[in-house]
Amino acid sequence: MNTKKILTAEAYLGLFLLAILLLLAVFTKGFFSINNVMSMLNRFSYVLIAAIGMNLIIITSNIDVSAGALISVVCLVLAALGKLGLGLPVLLPAAIITGGLLSLINAVFITKFRIPAIVATLATAQLFSGILPLVVEGSLYDLPASFTWLAFEAKIFGIFPASVLLMFIIAIAALVFMNYSRLSKKIYAVGNNPEAARLAGIDVNKVVIIAYVIAGCLFGITGTIIATAGQRVTTTMGTGLEMTFIAAVVLGGTSVAGGSGKILGTIFGTAVLSVISPATNYLGISSDWSDAIMGAIIIVAVIVSALRKEVRHG
Repeated sequence: MNTKKILTAEAYLGLFLLAILLLLAVFTKGFFSINNVMSMLNRFSYVLIAAIGMNLIIITSNIDVSAGALISVVCLVLAALGKLGLGLPVLLPAAIITGGLLSLINAVFITKFRIPAIVATLATAQLFSGILPLVVEGSLYDLPASFTWLAFEAKIFGIFPASVLLMFIIAIAALVFMNYSRLSKKIYAVGNNPEAARLAGIDVNKVVIIAYVIAGCLFGITGTIIATAGQRVTTTMGTGLEMTFIAAVVLGGTSVAGGSGKILGTIFGTAVLSVISPATNYLGISSDWSDAIMGAIIIVAVIVSALRKEVRHG
């Protein structure tokens, strides 16, 4: 059996995650309590759903730093609808449509006006963040119980958050889509070499737009899970989350230059990041170190990825 084929980047990351969990099982008390595991699963679910969308965008050799602000907008839209007593059957589609439309704005700036993705999404991030305080004074609160149904009542077997089931469905769909669909091959081709893709007859702009819209829809679902976690929604619910999504994707082995990356890697990358923060608390390490530790892990992952590429090409 070929060892090189088994020990992929995803396999190394999976082993790293397993090592962390084993260490936590030995050196912490209560880390695997039901409450803590459910809390980690909930965070894992909404980060992974958005990270899958970010993965699509990065594979096309683009980026989206407006994702956090976009999610904040989605949360406020949902809160406004929630005030009317509307439930999840309305809130979820509304979030998906809102996320998709807002992400479409980014895609239009990038493809039609030829604005670099980092600049376009930075501008829309400022736009989204700047408009929210003008529309809402701080937060929308006293939302009805129907608004928080997903977080507090929708439990599988009375224990697991329904958001986890949502995550599983999306992750499986993404795995199938990225492995077997013709569109995914076009996404990889555009990320590898857009000019070559164009010469091969691929509509590069259309592929990039579709990737952004799909990602926006997934950001909308993430926004739904975040917004419905409480009866108060603020204008900063998604602030800074875009860096977590990007970090999960990069840690999972997706090249920031585009053209390569797997959903499985993003799943493991998200899992590692979801464990680090609570792990520092249980190990008695100041929470201030959490971001620094995650940053160090990501830097090591990027260096290892670069070294592996050199070995492969060398």
